[in-house]
Amino acid sequence: MGQPIMTAIERMRKHGFEVVELETAAQAKAYLTSHISADSTVGVSGSITIREIEVIAALQEKGCRIYQHWGAQKADVPAIFEQARASDVYLTSANAVTKEGSLVFIDGTCNRVSAILFGPKQVYFVVSIAKFVEGGINTAIARIKQTACPQNARRIGLATPCAKTGICKSSECDEESMCSATVVLDRVPRGRIMTVLLVEEALGY
Repeated sequence: MGQPIMTAIERMRKHGFEVVELETAAQAKAYLTSHISADSTVGVSGSITIREIEVIAALQEKGCRIYQHWGAQKADVPAIFEQARASDVYLTSANAVTKEGSLVFIDGTCNRVSAILFGPKQVYFVVSIAKFVEGGINTAIARIKQTACPQNARRIGLATPCAKTGICKSSECDEESMCSATVVLDRVPRGRIMTVLLVEEALGY
């Protein structure tokens, strides 16, 4: 990892995050499987990264109870969001990491940021270094809206301008917009434990 990323890691640690430097998705899966106990309840956000590391099935096999809304009946989703937020552990990713070591998120439904800000005591972020930006909040937001939002919108079948053209036109978005809230996590909130698994392999959007 280059010096700018190492500097960001130092700042994350200074601000209360535990940062684990890993090379591959397989290492991230092994870390989570070994650190999450079998009797844990585990909430999972709608993260491509978490699915790509294939950890959910491994935790289920270990005995963990998983709360994830992907594949659930629409009527069951609100209850699953609440169960995930009340879990022992929460698994997610970030949309970008700034040079100052802040984690940046843009959410539509906001179940993810709700759980991050005031949910499970232990939160694990699995983040590819491809999401690191050599700039601040504005650079991070630009990266999210240019890279992550269009791909996510297409994946879930939205008809937003970014899904159609790859270009964010927020003034033309309707109720399908994925950009309801922008959240910047600078430090670990009091009473919480937050671990960032920073992976060299490209993962997610």
